[in-house]
Amino acid sequence: MKSILYDLRCAIAGRWFLAALIATTAALYLSVGQATYGLIGYLESYELFEDHSFWYAMSDLLALGMKGDFGLLTLPALSALPFAAQALHEIKSGAIRPAVFRAGRKNWIIGKVAGCAISGMLLQGAAVGLLFLILNGLMYGIAGQWFPWGEGGDFWLLLFNRMLCGGIWAGVGCVIALATETASAAYLAPLCLCYALMMIGTRFFPDMAMLNPMQWVNGAAWLLVILLIITIALQILFLKRGVQKYA
Repeated sequence: MKSILYDLRCAIAGRWFLAALIATTAALYLSVGQATYGLIGYLESYELFEDHSFWYAMSDLLALGMKGDFGLLTLPALSALPFAAQALHEIKSGAIRPAVFRAGRKNWIIGKVAGCAISGMLLQGAAVGLLFLILNGLMYGIAGQWFPWGEGGDFWLLLFNRMLCGGIWAGVGCVIALATETASAAYLAPLCLCYALMMIGTRFFPDMAMLNPMQWVNGAAWLLVILLIITIALQILFLKRGVQKYA
C-alpha cells in the first residue's frame, strides 16, 4: 500500500505535474477566446456601467475553456506529461527490480496504473479550478466583487468528461510508451493519435461524434468510462509483460 501511495504522490507532486498544470490552465484561458482577450480592460471600466451587470458568467467561461479547440488539442499530451513514461523509465534504468522486490509485482503495477490515471484526471480538474481562481482574482482585484457563477448548465458534465479524457490519454501514453519502449512516445503518441482520430472523424465519419476526440467532452460519460477501463486493462497487460521480462 505504501508503494502505491508513493507512486500517487510522485505523480501529483512532481515538477512535471506542476508544469503540465500551468500549461493546461493557460490553454484553458486561451480556449475561452474572445471573452477573455479584453477581460482586464473591461473589468477596469466595470464601474462605468450603470446597472453594474456583467456580460459573462463564470460557469459559461469555464465551459467555453473546457470545450475550446486549443485546450482539447493540447489535452492528450499534457495529461500524459506527469506520469505516463514513469513505468518505462523504471524499466529502462533497471529500477524495476528493487522496486518490485520491495513492493511486490501486484502493488508495483497498481501503483503505476493508479498514478497514471489519477494524475491525468486530477490535472484537468485542478486546471479548471485554477482558472476559476484566476478569473475570480481578476474580478475581485479590479472590480471589487466575485465573478457571477451563472446557471451552471452542463458545466459539471463537461468537467467530469474532461477529467475522464485526462485519465484516458495518460493511459494511452503509458501503453504506447511500453509497447514501443520509447519514452517520448508517452507524450507525442497521444497527441498524434488524437489528431489522426479527429481528421478521420471529421472527414470520413462525421456522424460518429465519439470517434472524434474533440467531441468527447460533449459526449456520453459512460462511453468514456469504458474507454478508461480499456486503457487501464491495457496498461496492466503491458506492465505485467514488463515485469516478467525485466524483473
